[in-house]
Amino acid sequence: MSEETLAPAPSLRYRITFANSGPLAYISVLELSQIWERSLRRAKVPVRYSQGFNPRPKLNVAAPLPVGCGGEAELMDVLLDEYWPAEEIMNALIGKTPAELKVVSTQNVPEQEPALSEQLMEAEYCISLKDVPQEQMATAITTLLEAESILRPRRGRKYRGKTYDLRPLIGALRQEVPPPSWSAGLWMRLSARPGATGRPDEVLNALGLKEVPRRCTRTRLILGG
Repeated sequence: MSEETLAPAPSLRYRITFANSGPLAYISVLELSQIWERSLRRAKVPVRYSQGFNPRPKLNVAAPLPVGCGGEAELMDVLLDEYWPAEEIMNALIGKTPAELKVVSTQNVPEQEPALSEQLMEAEYCISLKDVPQEQMATAITTLLEAESILRPRRGRKYRGKTYDLRPLIGALRQEVPPPSWSAGLWMRLSARPGATGRPDEVLNALGLKEVPRRCTRTRLILGG
């Protein structure tokens, strides 16, 4: 049997790293998937669809963004019906996505890998704040990191009256030099595992910065393994 016969079929699973900002920071993950579906269709990328009465494209976003938070390196996997070199997918998408949605890179990944949501371990955020003295920020960070537990109310009607501990979900937290026109900067790395996800707005609440004007950007998603 020849080496050509033994060669495995190429993977039809591709990982798209993308950035989104502006109005797209306020849409749901379902709406984002619909935008990607239209963009891929316009680019004539042969996306695989599910079977059944209501076929859906085989798209898998790693994790929804917190409302109002942009992303610099978001991850989405897509299955195709035929093999394309990864760079051709990236080239085909040029000019086919909204201005606030930019493709950073594309790569071919093994089809047998777990779903992105199962691989996701942590996420990093940069937050710019107004009207917060840097000395106040430094003191709040030190107090929070020294706490053994930070009990926060759980969200949702069925969890009414219940709390969870935010402290173990904070992997790292530090003050950053703020960009121009902002008074303070904050960087955090939070757990993003299923059932153990830290939210940047909850960290801000715990710091006493709930009502402070802010700009949030998720800068990195960290996969396990």
